[in-house]
Amino acid sequence: MRRFLDKIFLLRKETDASWPVWKKLIYYTWRAVLLLGGGAGLGMLVLILAIGTFPVEVFYGYLETWDTTVLNVAPVVVLVLAAYTIFGRAWAGFFLGGLAAFGLSLGNFFKIEFRDDPLLFEDLFNLREAGAMADGHYELFVNTRMEVIAACLLGGTLLLALLARGRLRWKQRLVPLAAVVLLCVWLWPYYNDVDRYDAVENFEHLERWSDTENYIGHGFFYPFVYSVRDFVEMPPPGYSKAAAVALLSAYADEDIPEDQKISVIAIMREAYADFSKYGIEGLDTSGYELYHQMEAESYTGELVTNIFAGGTIDTERCVLTGNYRLHNFRRNVNSYAWYLRSQGYTAEGSHPYHQWFYNRTHINSYMGLERYRFMEGDFETMTDAVYPEDAYLLPEIYNDFQKNRGAPYFSFSVNVQSHGPYATWDMGVEELLEGDYSLECRKAITNYLDVIWKTDEELAKLLDRLRDDEKPVVVLTFGDHLPWMGDNKSFYEEMGVNLDLSTEEGFFTHYSTRYLIWANNAAKEIIGHDMTGEGPSISPCYLMNVLFRQLGWKGSAFTQAMDEMMDIFPVVSIKGRYVVDGVLTESVPPERAEKYMEFVYLQQYWRNEFLYGDA
Repeated sequence: MRRFLDKIFLLRKETDASWPVWKKLIYYTWRAVLLLGGGAGLGMLVLILAIGTFPVEVFYGYLETWDTTVLNVAPVVVLVLAAYTIFGRAWAGFFLGGLAAFGLSLGNFFKIEFRDDPLLFEDLFNLREAGAMADGHYELFVNTRMEVIAACLLGGTLLLALLARGRLRWKQRLVPLAAVVLLCVWLWPYYNDVDRYDAVENFEHLERWSDTENYIGHGFFYPFVYSVRDFVEMPPPGYSKAAAVALLSAYADEDIPEDQKISVIAIMREAYADFSKYGIEGLDTSGYELYHQMEAESYTGELVTNIFAGGTIDTERCVLTGNYRLHNFRRNVNSYAWYLRSQGYTAEGSHPYHQWFYNRTHINSYMGLERYRFMEGDFETMTDAVYPEDAYLLPEIYNDFQKNRGAPYFSFSVNVQSHGPYATWDMGVEELLEGDYSLECRKAITNYLDVIWKTDEELAKLLDRLRDDEKPVVVLTFGDHLPWMGDNKSFYEEMGVNLDLSTEEGFFTHYSTRYLIWANNAAKEIIGHDMTGEGPSISPCYLMNVLFRQLGWKGSAFTQAMDEMMDIFPVVSIKGRYVVDGVLTESVPPERAEKYMEFVYLQQYWRNEFLYGDA
């Protein structure tokens, strides 16, 4: 076989010194065409996975414009060339680069399938977390498309082993390396072009206002590389630090008066939704009565989040920091925990899950939480549950409050018991949904309601224990996002819940959860009112503003600036929707554009300029 291949000059392992220049040129061009063609072909193949379960017409939409096609295929070519540079063999470059492209495409496919959430660049830094959450909770599968891609990857590798033999010398590897660098330099401006990205119109079978479906409409590698922009934060147009400081200087930091230092216990609830609001036929919602009783003696409202069915930390960290969008936390960042610590508060909390999940063990300290309890060495000693129950978490929150009777106290905890997905089989709970629904839908909603109502019971117990405590305290509790309810929201569709993002009702249903602020009797005496009623619908970045208003605190200069912004822009969504002066809109009206840019500049400054020194 080798002797036969050596007789064909294009298939030889290396050139011969006696060959004329034209022959060497054809030889190297042949190898380049094979490798680049193989990478481009594989790039087109893996793009088929990007459409997920949507009609194949979405794939055809990728091909309607050259830039969408090229920007999806080029990263696969780059991966193949990069592997070729490292290993020096065409077959190895194609196989390993292609395997990486295939793996990323599969990760995106399954992440959307199970969590309605696409793969972003920043997810590459959370692979351990993703693997842990997927382990045992989702059933992976293989479909025909995956089999075809795998077969082509193996077949292409074998062909290249025959048709592009030999190994590059180290100096020769500079050529594919240069090609990788040039491709990246040439293409990056296209990936970083917001107007070009927004101009894509592949939405005949997709919903533009769904973050996930908008992503799918662009393919996979194009939006994946585009998401680097969010990982590496770029300042907004016209931003200057001096201008932001000038805006903030219109306000002065205010201390909390000593006689108004009320303790705060904040609890974020995983995937909380009040399904009694949706009028679902055949659904027994009587279990919500307990929560509604707690709402009746609290100040409550709608929290319009950036996320749906996943992405817990977005709401969590937006509330804690006052940011409307997140950046990567690698150092201390301004937050309400830091502000309260500057006022003499103890700031701590609990999350009965792994400390490395979303890197909370480090990032929580960056946000000013001095002590944080996790599963490791703590809640794991109380229960064997994969997601420890709130019957353990909430009593521990109360115990920690009791241990801190001296200084005013701030606690920020995140539960995990109600984390999805929810069992679609019988878990021994009396069925709560009757009617012409699938068995999976009936079981999922039943098992979901069972766990959140158990949390309601624990929350009611906590409030009863705090009600007559002589130490003034408020409890702030809120959801992070709506629960997962079937692949591609199928159970919501079965139950007739409107999640159509093109409608106002669908938008608010899709992204809204509830918040509740409750005060014990000692706190009510200090603030001088009952703290009841319906509050505004707001983005998570304003939740602490609402709390401070109820407590009569002015807070830092940033908090005061955001108070003014909240009255104008109570909802600022990273999904491209805004509530401006009470009206939901897709763009900020011209008469509010200048004020909105002030909001953006203040947010940029607050995220990136730590103001609490060694607090």
